[in-house]
Amino acid sequence: MRIAFIGDLHYPTMIGKNEKVKEARNAFYTKFLHTFFEIEADYYVSIGDLTNFGREDELREVYEIIRKYDKPFIHTFGNHDLYGVSRDEVLNISNSEQNISIATDQVNIISLETARDHDHEDYSGYVSDKQLQWLETEIAESGDEKLVIIFAHHPVYDTTANSNFPYLSIQPEVPILDVLRKKKGNGIYINGHNHKDSIETIDNWTFVQANAVLDDQSIRILEVNDNEISIQSLNVASPELKSMAQIIGSNINHFQLNPLGIGTTPNREKSIKRNLYV
Repeated sequence: MRIAFIGDLHYPTMIGKNEKVKEARNAFYTKFLHTFFEIEADYYVSIGDLTNFGREDELREVYEIIRKYDKPFIHTFGNHDLYGVSRDEVLNISNSEQNISIATDQVNIISLETARDHDHEDYSGYVSDKQLQWLETEIAESGDEKLVIIFAHHPVYDTTANSNFPYLSIQPEVPILDVLRKKKGNGIYINGHNHKDSIETIDNWTFVQANAVLDDQSIRILEVNDNEISIQSLNVASPELKSMAQIIGSNINHFQLNPLGIGTTPNREKSIKRNLYV
């Protein structure tokens, strides 16, 4: 199985912006998403903040690009995706569902919603008791040998870089790590939110955090075979893309460029031996 995923995309509205910024926005996202969907993969995943403020125009425009490729796309909502229109409207425009589970012979793929709805003050993550019960059931049903891959926008508290800072994780009082620890065999938890590359291992779980696309034009590839799980970082940047990303990032609200979020290879790539035990 091969999964391509991207960090926070922050597709922004261009209302009130000058023509140079509009042209940069249109060209950048058209080129980057074309490259993303041209990669051979079984699934394509956005780990949240696909849009910059969850406005209707942002959602409809970015999905107009995405739907041209007719690929199996999973959008795990981020806090920015839910600042504008209602969650129900985002679900409708994206034709998505919350808390998705896809089971194959070897892998369970889970999209876990962690973003609050229309909370402009508290941008931390939250998982309800009902979601935790659902996640625990999914993990139990995965058995001992099946790999579990969770895509969520927010990191689990005190796992990846900066996830012990206020608002930069799922709330620490949510006992999600206790639920994850019930899994035997390998688990992969993939998140964005903090705009900083990071890979950390806790017990049998590998926590992967990808930075923002405007800071770093990279696509991550998660590949699973019988003996190994690999995470690779594919740099698709060009001078043209970098220049356009700088124009966009310097001229939109609700976003700040962070070149320090780009990590070294150990923060971006990892090979994991399959742990098939009972």
